[in-house]
Order: sequence, then C-alpha cells, then structure tokens
Amino acid sequence: MKKIYWFMIILSSIIIILSCVISIKETDYEEAVIGRLTIECMMDDKAIRLVLWKDESEDRFYLFLPSWYAKKDKSMTFRYEDWIGVLRLDGETVRNRDVWTDDGNEEIHTLEVYDRKGVCHLESTLQVLTSENLPALFVTVEDRKDLLKFEKFDNKKYIEAGTAIMMDEQGDLLWDERLNKFKVRGNLTATFDKKPFTFSFFKPREVLGMEPALKWNLIANATDGSYIRNKVIRDLAYESVEAYEPQGEYVEVYLNGEYQGLYLLTEAVEIAENRIEIDPENSWFIEMELDFRAREDTTQIITDRGQIFIVHSEDVLTKEDLGIIERRLNDVESALFAEDGISEKSGKALEELIDLESFAEAWLIEELSGDHDIGITSQFAYASREEDSLWYSGPAWDFDGIMGNVNTPMYGVPEALTSIICMSRPEDNNNQNRWLAAMWKHPEFREIVIQKYCSVFRENYKKELDSGIEEDIRVIRRSTLLDTLRWHTERKDWWFTVPEELQDIKDKKDRQGEDYHCFDTLDEHVAVVRNFMSEKLAFLDKLWIEQRDFCVVEVRNPAPFLDQGYNQTLYYWVERGTALEHLPDYEHPDYSFRGYFDMETGEQVENGYVVEKDCVIEGIWIREVDK
Repeated sequence: MKKIYWFMIILSSIIIILSCVISIKETDYEEAVIGRLTIECMMDDKAIRLVLWKDESEDRFYLFLPSWYAKKDKSMTFRYEDWIGVLRLDGETVRNRDVWTDDGNEEIHTLEVYDRKGVCHLESTLQVLTSENLPALFVTVEDRKDLLKFEKFDNKKYIEAGTAIMMDEQGDLLWDERLNKFKVRGNLTATFDKKPFTFSFFKPREVLGMEPALKWNLIANATDGSYIRNKVIRDLAYESVEAYEPQGEYVEVYLNGEYQGLYLLTEAVEIAENRIEIDPENSWFIEMELDFRAREDTTQIITDRGQIFIVHSEDVLTKEDLGIIERRLNDVESALFAEDGISEKSGKALEELIDLESFAEAWLIEELSGDHDIGITSQFAYASREEDSLWYSGPAWDFDGIMGNVNTPMYGVPEALTSIICMSRPEDNNNQNRWLAAMWKHPEFREIVIQKYCSVFRENYKKELDSGIEEDIRVIRRSTLLDTLRWHTERKDWWFTVPEELQDIKDKKDRQGEDYHCFDTLDEHVAVVRNFMSEKLAFLDKLWIEQRDFCVVEVRNPAPFLDQGYNQTLYYWVERGTALEHLPDYEHPDYSFRGYFDMETGEQVENGYVVEKDCVIEGIWIREVDK
C-alpha cells in the first residue's frame, strides 16, 4: 500500500510539473505581461492607474498621459506580475513596483517581454504622449468589455456602476465619486468603437463649473472631425436663449485606465433642478423622433400629418394620457398648416397654442447650424397639462451633423434657407421637416425670427466665428491630435462628409517612418465650419438686414449612382438678375451627364445662367450601355 501511495504522489507531482511546463509554453506573454500591466501615477494623493494602448495596425504601444504631466516630472510606477515574464524598456529590466521616468521628448522606446528563461516573446516600441490644457475624467467599472460590446446590451440598457475621479489640467483633484450608473448612450454613434456615454451620481453635484445635477453626458464627437460643432452651437444657444440650454466643457476620458480620447462633457436634457425646471407630474415633455427608433417606444405618437413624437416620462403613461397629448399636438398641427393660422380643431390661433418666441429661437438655431436632422429628431418641447397652456420649444440638442458635415446635401449649402424645406428626406420617407417648415409660412413667426436674428443671434454667431472657434481650438488642439491617433483606423469612416482637401487621403496602415502627426486633419475640418458660418452670416445679412431680392433655384439630382436614400435635391438662393454658380458636377464611369434642364421651359441651365425667377431644374444622366 505504501508503494502505491508513494507512486501516486510521484505521479501527481509529475503531472503537475508537466502541466506547469505546458502552461508556460502556451502562455501569451503579451497578454500576461502587457495586458495586465498598470502604470501608477500619483497626483494630489490619488493613485491614478493607466494602461498601455496598442495600435494594432502598427504593432506599437502608446501611453497617453493627462495634461498635468506637461509640466511635471514624468515618473511612474510599473505594476505587473513579473513572475510570469519580465518587461524591458530600452534594454533595461523594469520589474514590478519599479519607478520608470520618461524624458518627455516623445522618444520611441524599445519594449520587450522575456520569459523566465530569457527567451524574448515580444519586440515592440513604446511612445509616451502628453496632453495639454484639459481636465481628465478617470472612470472605473467592473466589466469594461461587456460595457463596450454593442451586441451585449439591448437598446443600450446595459448599465455598470463604478467610480469616477475628475482632475483639472493642473492635476488638482476636483472630485472623487461613486457612480450610480455608467452606460453607452446615443443611436448611430453608439455603434462606433469610440462610444458616447452617460453617467449619473447618487446625489447632484457641480461639474466643471456647471450647475449641480445627477445626470451627465459624454459626447464623443466621433462623426465630427473638427470636434467643435456641438460646442459652438451649444455656446450660441446658451448666450442667445433665456430658457435652459445645456452647457458643455471639453474633457479627456480614461475608462479603466485606457485612454478613450477627447469628449464634450455636457449637461443632460431632462426635467430636473438646474435643467428644465417644470413640474414632471403636471407637464408633458416630448421629442420628435425618427420612425425606426420610435417604432418600439410605447409612448410613440403620430400626428394626422405623420409627424412622429415620443413622450419622456418617469411614469407609465396611460392611453388616456397619450390621447390627450395627441389631441393637443394635432391641434397645433392644424393651426400650422392653416393659411390663416387658425386650428380647425379648436378654433385657436397658432400663438394661442405654441410659444412663438421659443420656437423661433429653435428655428434659428437649426438654420444657423444647417442641421441635417432638423424637424425629424432631437427637437424637444414641453407644456403644462393645463388645457390652455402653450407648448414651449427647447432645449437644443445633437449637433454633430451640421455646418457642412451632413448626410443630406441640401444642408451643406449655407447660402439658402434650408429650414423652410419640408421634404428633407426622399418622398416615400416618413421622416420629414413638416412642422418647422410650416412655421415659416406664418408672418408673425417670420417677424419674430428676423427680429431675434438681428437683435441677438447675429452678434453671438459672429462672436463664435470671430473668437469662439479660435479659443476652442487653442484649448483642444493637442488633445485632438492624440484622439486622432487613438482612433485613426476608423475615423474617416465615421465622418458624414470628407472635406475636399482630404478626399484623396490614404488609409495610413503603413506610415513608412511618419510619426503620429500624420493623422492630424483638424485644420481642414475647422475650415469647413468657418466657411459655412461665414457664408451663412453673409447670406442672412443680405436677406434680412439688407433685404435683397432672392430667387430660389431647386436643383434635382436623380442620378442612380447617388445615394437616393437621402434627398439629393439642392436649393440655391440667387439674387434676382445675377448668375447661378456652383452647380454640382457629378461624375461616374457608367453614366454620362447631359446637363441640367429647366423643368418648365426645357431650357438647358449651366453655371452663369442669369436667374430672374424661381425655377426647378433637373439633371439628366444617360447610362453608357443605353447610349
């Protein structure tokens, strides 16, 4: 029995040893060492732990340091399991708990991982990059991977709790809080790798000078290569509107130590103290929404003319509640589309149903921005449940698809009133700009719009153009460069529109010795914003201040090779008696272009054509095989 006993012990030991040997041989040393490596930075008695980011397309590693390191000794403590493998930087062994110092000159260090026998399993590089001017938000959640997997949560309902530390650009601690919720937000943008987030505290608190509140949003600006569109319009709305408009401040975000990039941290659109301060139990809060998003929403309301709304409410709404809201919205709609502005349903005038001033402000914000979502989504309104109360518009929200960065071409033309166009999508699409277009037909509404432009909005818009943009870029320029590096393999696919100067940009999978500055496209994108604002300002001054006489040329482009899922029609406002310019010139190898023709007279229209009246022209293309 003793022999059998000792035999079993020896056999078990051999099996354990063999298992360990096999395990060591099968170890993924990059994952075991680099994947579990944390780099600890001490600031204001807080231990901030960061991780390396690997650029898979280049097989390089980067460490992104927050802004306060720009003027600080770049010493950091490495923490990892050095019994598995050993890390070497520039040929020197760096063990667990060793302090390593970067010289701050963005030197490219050699990075190697060796096993315990001295065999090298990884040869790569490490570059340490430091930001400037911005506060940093460090969020820690239990399961980062599940949080970021879009397919892992239903309708963005996957929620993590966690902690968050906010430090300013000098490294001073602003706050250290537990988070009640942290989750992905957004619609289209939620499908991108650079996710937008929303988070909430257990109790209201102030953030970056903004009023205390529970809920906050992190806007990724993934579709906006300029990073400033949301900020510019938020600042314009905040300065121009007396009612609540969400503010936002730039911040860099780290999630479980990994750099996520540059974000705009904003107040949320919600009924709450320091937000929309109305009584939620005695008010309705609604939003225009796209049909495919609203379809599964139990609060969906579709008006008689097809305008789609959803109702935001903490309480479950009854059929009676929804019926009351629907009746009131149809009452407004009836007045909107009546020539005399009187509702056929209640006999009330439009100004007895909606607050013309707040809707004029919302209309102007949409027009000045060239928003491709005007009148179909992210348009909010609220009203008291009292029968004779008015609907108020606001606040403004969601401005990444504006100022030339648009999926619908008409909104890329600044020298036109695009907010008056009802058919903002193809004819068979349910999502149309019905309401805001109809408002413009009413003289009282037009008068308020023009008055507000001349007395308030014009000055603030020009201020953003002249100095606001410059200040934003000064603050974020360095951070945009790091963000473009972090997401460079996907960014171009996220933009709604690629600036002309970048049309031929190559996907830089092989940089051939170029450093990360080669991904910088900020100035080209900012130029698009500046040009749009300059041309929009000049046009509206001519139209509303100088009161020049304009004709509208509707340019239809039914070319089969264009994406007809979006309305390809353009609108040019041309001063009467002057030449039409900038007609689009679309080329395709399978089609030849015959020209644009006046649909009333059949006359061919080209650049230089003198416009004397409103007209509709249409392009004609012939398929080569049909010629």
